[in-house]
Amino acid sequence: MIMRFFAAMLFAAAGWITQAHAHGDVGVNQGQCLMKLGPDTMTFTGYQPQKSREQFCDDIPDAGPTIITLDAQQDELRDMNLEMRVIRDVGQKDDTENLEANTEYYSPPKKYKSGTLTFEHVFPQEGKFIGLVKAKSDDGAKEYVARFPFSVGLTQTREITIAVFFGVLALVGFGLWYRHQFMGKKPKA
Repeated sequence: MIMRFFAAMLFAAAGWITQAHAHGDVGVNQGQCLMKLGPDTMTFTGYQPQKSREQFCDDIPDAGPTIITLDAQQDELRDMNLEMRVIRDVGQKDDTENLEANTEYYSPPKKYKSGTLTFEHVFPQEGKFIGLVKAKSDDGAKEYVARFPFSVGLTQTREITIAVFFGVLALVGFGLWYRHQFMGKKPKA
């Protein structure tokens, strides 16, 4: 009975953590933040030089000035028009819903022969956002879209929530173990 409870809690925790860390088309591979854009990839790096020298690849630690660099790994993307948009996540059903009103940052389509797209933006407040990167060929035959949700200034809240969850889980587990080990046994006559 207790083992079934722990197994169920472990699976629930694994699903919850996976959901909490879902970042769309951005992930980490061999120490690099990679974004999947169609069959191609771009590296993704963010900095907040006024706050720290550390780089990030998913959530932005604080509101304020931020530099984000995207670097195409394949030549195909260097020959395509690249467009970057950051929209506020206000619970819209579709990214195009109230697109202009929800746009926080927009870089119009342009070719980046060096393969590097760098933009600076001041995030005025904490919140949830969605990054959209589009690559489109000149003839319009190929179009790739990468979508990645991220947050600004909410990383500590998520880390605290995860720590509290596992702390409570450990206390419940210890209580059940203690009860089974010491309180459930009858003294020998």
